[in-house]
Amino acid sequence: MSSMMLKKTEKLEAYKKYGTRIGTKSVNAAIDKFVFKKIANKFTILNIKLIDERIKLASKMLGKYNRKDVLLICTLDSAYYSIYNFAKLMKISVNFGRYLAGSLTNINYKNFFEPRILLVTDPSVNRRAINDAKRINIPIVGICDTDNSASFIDIIIPGNNKSGNSIGLILYLLAYEMGTKEEREKLESVTIDDFISKELDF
Repeated sequence: MSSMMLKKTEKLEAYKKYGTRIGTKSVNAAIDKFVFKKIANKFTILNIKLIDERIKLASKMLGKYNRKDVLLICTLDSAYYSIYNFAKLMKISVNFGRYLAGSLTNINYKNFFEPRILLVTDPSVNRRAINDAKRINIPIVGICDTDNSASFIDIIIPGNNKSGNSIGLILYLLAYEMGTKEEREKLESVTIDDFISKELDF
């Protein structure tokens, strides 16, 4: 799928194909409103329409800031290519892998960041970064699975954050919503499969 998936029907199919709508069997109260259906003792299905609405809302929030002031946090190895491509195209900062507590608050750290907004792919795993972000009082956008706590998350993007493919689709759509005409054309020139599986020459 390339830009054609941005048509409503193809986009819905993409949410299914890449597993973005599949949540865990455990549901945190803050995420429950995004759940479409619960399969007892197995998993949950998130509301695709609400996922889409939240991606658009998050893109507007992120779009208010200079790209250099956005910091993306991710530790999931299978999301590496998506993170790389998103960061390269959108020209934002990234902390991929282990996050050292204090990276936003201690100017003596080698990898000291000064973002104005944080984007995290998993609030449970990225809790240290979230705590630092609250200390310096910057907003947080988070991709939240059904079992995640949404504490301190200003804008929730409901979605499967255990899968690199799912995170990749969300980032592809975020990039498209945030992108300039030129950036959108670059996204339209590649497939989503390529976006999530290889380093692209944006």
